[in-house]
This record gives sequence, structure tokens and C-alpha cells, in this order.
Amino acid sequence: MKQIISFYLRDLQNDEHHKFHFDIKALIEQSSVQMRLYMLYQTYLSALQAEDAAIKVEQGSLQTKTITESDEYRDILERGFYKFIESQTMSFDPAIRTAAEHILRKLDQYGDLRSLSYNKETDNIRTRNAELHTNYTADLTTAQANEWINKIDEANEDFDSHFGSRANELAARISSNVRNARIVVDPAYEAIINQINALALVEGEANYAALIDRVNYYINYYKTGIAARRGRKVVAPTPSATPSV
Repeated sequence: MKQIISFYLRDLQNDEHHKFHFDIKALIEQSSVQMRLYMLYQTYLSALQAEDAAIKVEQGSLQTKTITESDEYRDILERGFYKFIESQTMSFDPAIRTAAEHILRKLDQYGDLRSLSYNKETDNIRTRNAELHTNYTADLTTAQANEWINKIDEANEDFDSHFGSRANELAARISSNVRNARIVVDPAYEAIINQINALALVEGEANYAALIDRVNYYINYYKTGIAARRGRKVVAPTPSATPSV
């Protein structure tokens, strides 16, 4: 049974995020399935319009670059730290496994902080890491995670210094507007994808296969771009090779 594959949208940079969602919007509008998604699509469209307006303002402000880049670096470290601790739970050393399991439970308790607004992410990272430094000192050492958490502390404070600078006050506000818009767009997208997958499952894929194929094409295209940006040797498909409906 064909289904639209999952995609961690948080990995997209702002311009990629904007382009991806407008690509998906175009696919839905070209599809006969659009009327089956009417209310969900209206919510998605409204969220996209707000993001589009915020993106256009951001693109006109060169000052937002430092804020955006420092946040992206912080987010990369956050994801890397989680994956590192997760991998340590599979260590051959039982002491490392136990220490990593303790830390992982605390990380799961706080959840994915990258999905929060800038201020909330900064504050939660600061609070969580202070708790880890204070109450999980031995576990951090045993799991060989001290350097990771120290780097996150540095990145978090670096972001906060850029975000809170009076010289960058306007840029910070602009960048926050984009972040807040993205937080609304992604759940609206997920609701549409879940509905399409559910319809294909219940009614059969015949009426949905073409749309599913095209959405999956774009998801794989953007996933390849993310992997390439992170330094992996991959070749991205070209948009002109999009499967036809």
C-alpha cells in the first residue's frame, strides 16, 4: 500500500522549508484530491500565507543571517547530542549503557526543544543542561558526554547573545516571526499527509497513488539536499524529473 513517507521538517532551512511547502501546495492544487482535503487545505493555506509574508521580510534583512545560522548550529548539536546518547545506550560497556539510559530519560522528559520558539528553546536548554550538570555529573562522565553538553551550552549562549543584542533587535523579531510561522505550518501539513494516507488505506490507492508518488518525490529530493549540506556524498534528483500525474 502506497503511503506518503515521513519527513522531519525541522531539518529544513527557512528558504528550503518555504519552497518545500509551496511545492506541496502546488501538487495538492493540481490533484483531484484537493476537494477531499478542503478544510485541512484551507488551514494549511492560511499558515503558508503567514510564513510567506514572514519569509519575504526576513529575506529583505541581512541582519537575520547571524541569528538564523547560530540557531541552526545549536539545533544540529541538539540532534547530535540526542543521537550520541542514544547510541551509547547500545555500548558494549554496561556502565556506559546505564549512564546513557539515565541521560536519555531526562532528554525525553524535556522533549525536542528545537520545535519551540527561540526564547523557550534557549531557556529550556539552559534549565535542562543545568539539571544534567548538577544531578547527572557521573552519568555524563561515564557516557563520555561532557564535551557534547559543553558545546551545546556554548552554542546556546552564543545564540542568546545574538538574539538579545540591541543592534539586532529588529532582526531577532523578524527571525522569530518566521520561526513562529513554521511552527504553525508543519502541523497543518502533517494533518493533510495523515488524511491522504488514511484515505489511501481505507479506499485503496488508485485515486491517491499519483499524488503520493509526487509528494514522496519531493520529500526524497529535499532529504537528499539536507544530506548533501551535511557533507554526505549523494546526488540529488533534479526537479525536472518529477513523476507525472
